Amino acid sequence: MAVYELNNGQLLRVARSIDGKLRQHYFSLIGLSKTRARQVYREAKALDESWQEEQEKARARRVRDAATDTRHSTGVRGINLVRRPSPAFRVQVQTDGRSHVREFSIKRLGAQKAWAQATKFLAECRGYKSAPKAWSERMPSVD
Repeated sequence: MAVYELNNGQLLRVARSIDGKLRQHYFSLIGLSKTRARQVYREAKALDESWQEEQEKARARRVRDAATDTRHSTGVRGINLVRRPSPAFRVQVQTDGRSHVREFSIKRLGAQKAWAQATKFLAECRGYKSAPKAWSERMPSVD
């Protein structure tokens, strides 16, 4: 929660950083009855919750759109092309503090099937219902 009491409880400050920009709003509790002060505190909490949702959406958007290393990049964050003894798509992602790593061999499965399974596994790890169409369209050329 990003609701802070200032000046011995006379002010409330709501502050969140969204997309690198600080948003903050102050609420004064000076001269208010206890009932009105509780109402103002609830308003501050509601504002904080709405900003928290925006913050989480912005964080998810940054993760989705972040650039990947060009040497092994497939264009989808979390899936890399590795070339040890034979080429494979490696899915490497962290969710809820757990690391998920799995490789899908291009030699054994074929490029199309390996890519489909890799995107499906990544979508499952991230909690999506299915793999986005943009991912299936981005299959890299495997030479």
